Amino acid sequence: MTSHVGSSEGYLRESWDEFARSSQIRRMTETNPPTDFPGWSAVFGRCAGEFAVLLLLDFDGTLSDIVQDPAMAVLRKGNTRTLNMLSSKPGYAVGIVSGRSLEDLMERVALPNLIYAGNHGMEIQAPGLRFVHPDVATYIPGLAEIASRLRLALAEIPGANVEDKTLTLTVHFRQTPAQYHEKIHALVGAIVQQPPMFGRYRITHAKAAIEVRPAVDWHKGRALELIRSRLHPHAFPIYIGDDRTDEDAFKAAQDAGGCGIFVGPAGNTTCANFRLDSPAAVSAALADLVSR
Repeated sequence: MTSHVGSSEGYLRESWDEFARSSQIRRMTETNPPTDFPGWSAVFGRCAGEFAVLLLLDFDGTLSDIVQDPAMAVLRKGNTRTLNMLSSKPGYAVGIVSGRSLEDLMERVALPNLIYAGNHGMEIQAPGLRFVHPDVATYIPGLAEIASRLRLALAEIPGANVEDKTLTLTVHFRQTPAQYHEKIHALVGAIVQQPPMFGRYRITHAKAAIEVRPAVDWHKGRALELIRSRLHPHAFPIYIGDDRTDEDAFKAAQDAGGCGIFVGPAGNTTCANFRLDSPAAVSAALADLVSR
């Protein structure tokens, strides 16, 4: 897929400025263990009459099981059919919001009618929408330089892998022995803070991964707000995800009158309203939603 970074396709600067001014996502500072998922009837209980649904999900650890090698991740069995059926259901819009690149995400899912948001929503493609964050093009050369320096610095650490996703980059260390983890964190921090990168990029943390992103005010929550405002402004938003990078999307869904569903074991603190145990539980819940 051809990159459109730096082109005018997919957004107008004026409409972007209007969205940036109007989208004020409230920051929720309190996190608590979420309630076990009560079923869709309870989730939709306060919605009267006919209503539309915007269902957005993370990929890894939500629609796909966590695997040792991220390159081997695939949709869980049955999810392709379920997502296709949900996206065809009257009043439903379905999308995937991932830290993966847009191209990678679309190739792995390969369903034509979904909303796809890659690089934490910095690039979005859907029927009727093509968006690339207007400020990220100037950060791309620096990300490539950081990726090059990290590959050299991490070359002797077993299992460490640098994935350059053009608009962001990820250092994966799921296959790295635990005694090296502290060193990986230190090396990434040192390189990102070197001139001329200092202050232009920020480090975030995911499961067995460190991410380097442009220091712009953008995340999965902003992506949810933009998707909803451009495509489905009155829909009831639901966001399902398993990682700390999903917290902003949980907040954004709640601020728009919807809900967040965390995927993981009991005892985790999160801004999400509800909890599902695992990707298998997500698959079962989505199957139930098809028949609702």
